Amino acid sequence: MAINIMDVAKRRGFFWPSFEIYGSIGGFYTYGPLGALLKLRIERIIRDHYINRENCLLIEAPSLTPEEPWVASGHVESFTDMNVECTKCGEPHRADQLLEEKAGIATEGMGLSEIMKLIRQKGIKCVKCGGALGEPYDYNLMFKTFIGPGKNKISGALRPETAQTTYMPFRRLFELGRKRLPLGVVQLGRSYRNEIAPRQGLLRLREFSQAEVQFFYDPEAPVKHPRFSEVKPLKIDVVTKNAQKKKTTPVKMSIADLVKKKHTNEWIAYLLGVSVNLFERMGIDPKKLRLRQHRDDERSFYSSDTWDVEFMSDTYGKIELVGVAARTDYDLKRHQEFSRQKMSVNVDGRVFIPHVVEVAYGIDRPLYAVMESSAKLDGDRFYFRMPYEAAPYQMAVFPLVRKDGLPEEARKVYDMLIDAGFYALYDEGFIGKLYYRQDEAGTPFCITIDYETKKDRSVTVRNRDDQKQVRVKIKELPEILGKVMKGALDFSKAGKVINK
Repeated sequence: MAINIMDVAKRRGFFWPSFEIYGSIGGFYTYGPLGALLKLRIERIIRDHYINRENCLLIEAPSLTPEEPWVASGHVESFTDMNVECTKCGEPHRADQLLEEKAGIATEGMGLSEIMKLIRQKGIKCVKCGGALGEPYDYNLMFKTFIGPGKNKISGALRPETAQTTYMPFRRLFELGRKRLPLGVVQLGRSYRNEIAPRQGLLRLREFSQAEVQFFYDPEAPVKHPRFSEVKPLKIDVVTKNAQKKKTTPVKMSIADLVKKKHTNEWIAYLLGVSVNLFERMGIDPKKLRLRQHRDDERSFYSSDTWDVEFMSDTYGKIELVGVAARTDYDLKRHQEFSRQKMSVNVDGRVFIPHVVEVAYGIDRPLYAVMESSAKLDGDRFYFRMPYEAAPYQMAVFPLVRKDGLPEEARKVYDMLIDAGFYALYDEGFIGKLYYRQDEAGTPFCITIDYETKKDRSVTVRNRDDQKQVRVKIKELPEILGKVMKGALDFSKAGKVINK
């Protein structure tokens, strides 16, 4: 039996299409009770690493902005996709994706005229009605609006990325960072892109979440990272830009090899390694991850080097999860030019505009990758084998029956676990169905209060992954489960083993 993640997601309340009662609109999804918690877990793993381990400053800027910053950044002029519409029904199509899907032709690096020539040659028609396609044009993906009423209103836009709202306050952040470089700044929040034909669930949304990290640095400083040794041994499939020219298969390579073989520098290699480790912590299968370097004809003109960490999905194929890019001083220079506010710094008597290395995470795509990676079938039993750190709920508490004071005892245990800092869920019902529901939710532990509890103050704890059960004293539950979740104690030794 194949696992359909989208079906499970809707049925169990991870996520579903928004505005369902009005027929829904492509590119918008609502996160339900389980998905919203899973999303928070993923965001926390990223945020806490960059704040605690990389000493980044955390900021939060508005997602609605004036239009001027996007003129400066180049988004108003060039943030476009190739649109082509059906002459019969008016259905819009993204030209490059249409060619790739219908003819299997890779379009990266192709211009609009070349893509449309191939579409005509292959006889590709409208997907919806089979009608002829019209003339293509570049379509700007920004959502534009107005700020304020009447004659004094100003042109505004919903940000298509969080990065520019980090660059604008750079000078203030430099002061807050005690005028030291490198300076790391992390921002998590919503971004918006008016996609032509969004599809594939969470993979292409019109409103989505990002976690973007900007490292401002001195371009003349040695390109060395003080913690590079931590990721050097990590091995992963790599596709360099030269390998793509030769159309060779991915090569297993260590992070150290990326630098040793001069594919990139220590900073970018380090941040790629960190990203892979964070994805593994979330529960994404590391065997399905690879690093891909952007080709010269694909890379943004202002970037000197760009890499993606990609997830090779069983359902959707290649999914970009994060991009790491050396953006040079392009963004700060542009904002200095258009705002006429100085973005240069004085470090040891040298005046210069810092360069930027950006780490741009999606949140929605990794969330899907976590679900696909952790989805397991054991006979007829389906469950999500999510890590303790990522699972929406860490444990669920049930009374064996809804009588004889067992619900009251279960509530006391539940309250104790909540007070101890765990994310727990309370429920009542037939115990077999309760276990089944929590398996589908990815909950690692189920705790059952039964008649023995009144006699010896112990409970049954069921492990999600192997369904083994142990008997644990109530007063020892927080300590025992805490040790198991930290890897300091094997579950089989957490208490007296009992039969299923």
